[in-house]
Amino acid sequence: MSKKNYDSINDFLDDNSFKNWVFQNNGTDVGFWDFWIANNPDKQDLVNEAKDLVIGVSFNKKQVGKEKVAFEWQKLEAKIKAKQKQPKRKLRHLHKYGAVASILLLVVLSVYFINRNTRITHKTNYGEILTIKLKDGSDVTLNSNSSLSYYKNESRKVWLKGEAFFQVDKKIATNAKFWVLTDDLSVEVYGTSFNVSTKRKKTDVFLEEGNIWLKLKNGQDKKMIPGNYISYSSEKNKVLEDKNIFNARIKTSWKNGSLLFDNLSLEDAMEKIKESYGFSIIFKDEESKKLSITGAVPITNIDICLQAIEKSVNVAIVKEDNSLVISKK
Repeated sequence: MSKKNYDSINDFLDDNSFKNWVFQNNGTDVGFWDFWIANNPDKQDLVNEAKDLVIGVSFNKKQVGKEKVAFEWQKLEAKIKAKQKQPKRKLRHLHKYGAVASILLLVVLSVYFINRNTRITHKTNYGEILTIKLKDGSDVTLNSNSSLSYYKNESRKVWLKGEAFFQVDKKIATNAKFWVLTDDLSVEVYGTSFNVSTKRKKTDVFLEEGNIWLKLKNGQDKKMIPGNYISYSSEKNKVLEDKNIFNARIKTSWKNGSLLFDNLSLEDAMEKIKESYGFSIIFKDEESKKLSITGAVPITNIDICLQAIEKSVNVAIVKEDNSLVISKK
C-alpha cells in the first residue's frame, strides 16, 4: 500500500496488498482496496485487468445463465439433426462442425462453472477483527487469527477456523438453512445469532438468540436454545461442557473490542490473550496462575490490555521477544 499512483497494470501487480485483496487473504488489505476502488471508479477497468492477470484468467467474467446454456444446446442439437438428414458424403463436414461446436460449448460451460465455484476466504491476523457481509445478507464478525471460507454462489455454507460471531439472515420465503462447518461439528441454522470458536482443538458454540442444531462428528444431534453453551471435541469424542450462560457478553464481548472475565483464573484469562495476539505465556510462580480476575479489558490495544490486567490482579507483565512473562509484584 505504499504506492501513491496506480496508472498501469504493473503498478498493481507489483503491490502485494493488491494480490491479498484479489485472494481475500488479509482483512486490512481487503478494506483498503475496497475503499480505494470505490473512490477511483476511473481505474475500474485497469483493476479488473490486473486482477485477471493475478488469478491467471483473462477471459470475460460475465457468467452464462443456465437458460442461455440450455438454449444454445438446443440450437446445436437441431442443427446436428438437420445435418444428419443430408447425404452421407457430407458427414465429414458434420463431424468437423460438431467438433468445433463441442469445443465452444465446453469453453462456455467452463466459464460458467469456474465463476460459479470460486472459493472465497477471509483471514485475520493476530490483533485484528474483521466484519463481513455475506451475499445472503448475513453478518459475520471474524476474530483475530481466524479464517472463514465459502463458495461465491453458496454463502449460506461456510467453513470456520478460529472464532466468529454470526448474525444469520432468516429466509422466510424459502426457509433456507445456513451451515457453519468445523473440524468437530456442523451448525444448522435458519436465522439467529450465535458464537463459534474452534480454538484449543475443540469447538465451542454459544447461542445468543434463536434456535440451532449441532450435528456432532460422532453422529449425535443436539438442539440449542438461547443461553446454551456447548463445547465438543471430536479428538476426545465427547462433549466437554454443556451449560447455560446468563450473561451473553462473557462469550461475545470480544466482537466489540473487549474481553469480559467473570471470576476467571489469571491462567485461563491469559490463554484468551494468547489466542488474540499469539504470545506465549510464562508464569514465574504458581500462585499468579490461580489469581482470580473479574471485569472487562480492552483487546484492541495490547499495551492497554496488559496494563488493565496488571492493575486488576496486582502482577507485573513483561514482554520478552514473543512471550509475556508474568510475576507477582
